[in-house]
Amino acid sequence: MTDYCLSILGQRKHVFPCPNLGCKTEWPFFVVAHVANLTPQQRQEFETLIQDNETSKDPRNQRCPTCRTWCRRHDLNENCVECSVCTAKQGGRRFLYCCDCLREWKASIAGGRTCGNGGCGGTDSRRLEILASCPEKTILRRLAPVIRGCPKCGTLLEYKDACTQMCCTGCQHYFCFYCLKGANTKAELKCNPYNATCIIAPRQATLSSTSP
Repeated sequence: MTDYCLSILGQRKHVFPCPNLGCKTEWPFFVVAHVANLTPQQRQEFETLIQDNETSKDPRNQRCPTCRTWCRRHDLNENCVECSVCTAKQGGRRFLYCCDCLREWKASIAGGRTCGNGGCGGTDSRRLEILASCPEKTILRRLAPVIRGCPKCGTLLEYKDACTQMCCTGCQHYFCFYCLKGANTKAELKCNPYNATCIIAPRQATLSSTSP
């Protein structure tokens, strides 16, 4: 059971479906911990991985490359992030880093998408890697990637079950998990939620930078 849980976390997921074939029930973590007979140390490690997997799917969040504290940017058009923990450790001298390449910010201007480090293209390569490598699964009889980025804000969403009409947890934008066409309300979506015939969009190679 412990190996099963580790395999789930290794896929960057943060929920645990029942391991019985055909069962779609989600197990609360306290049930997982009990069945797997986790030690206190393992439980703490699992809780950290669960939190990291969930937090990392929001494009506004990124770990500081120095102290590993989760930091948050409020504008997705900006790659420059300040870590308040490292700033305090440096006696108030601001510690800035790039959300894309995770290196210390070198550009003279503390803002924008270009950090001044060689080889950094200013794109969200970490989440694009997740989109490129996530597995495919049969979703209501059609094969599609199991993770999509919100077409409006870029938050990563994983398909679990039920219909294919999604509501983004980051910006409340509605979109079809197959074709990625969006709308302001669920009622405005044109794709059938249980029997859609729209074209399945390819894996996303770019993410929207519109802040939620």
